[in-house]
Amino acid sequence: MNKVTKGAFLKYGIPCLAVILIIIQIILVNTHQLSKWKGGGYGMYTEIHYYYNQIYIPGLTVDSLITNNQDMRATLGRLKLMPNKNNLNKAARLVLKSTERDSVHIQIWKPIVNSQNGEYSRYLVSEIYLKKSEL
Repeated sequence: MNKVTKGAFLKYGIPCLAVILIIIQIILVNTHQLSKWKGGGYGMYTEIHYYYNQIYIPGLTVDSLITNNQDMRATLGRLKLMPNKNNLNKAARLVLKSTERDSVHIQIWKPIVNSQNGEYSRYLVSEIYLKKSEL
């Protein structure tokens, strides 16, 4: 590679590649509910870390479900990371298989802090209601 080609690649090629990666990240965040913290973390300072997302299952505690079940821990952890319909459905199916319930209702809540008044709240990202008879 001669000096002109190498210089042009360093000056234009690498920044263009970085912009393309950022565009791909933004598209995945907006279309597949990918966490802004993953895939380069270009938006990680725009929302609270996904660890603080809350999984709510009426009648059950998440801690009791993940205590001795590694599959449940991995599935619910992935659900916190990417709360899309596919991961929500997988989690609901696993909860129905591991408990003796005939139905399950799972909700994912994200925390929000209003920077102007410091108010903490949360909003419902997604939810599913699945019956054992639908499996």
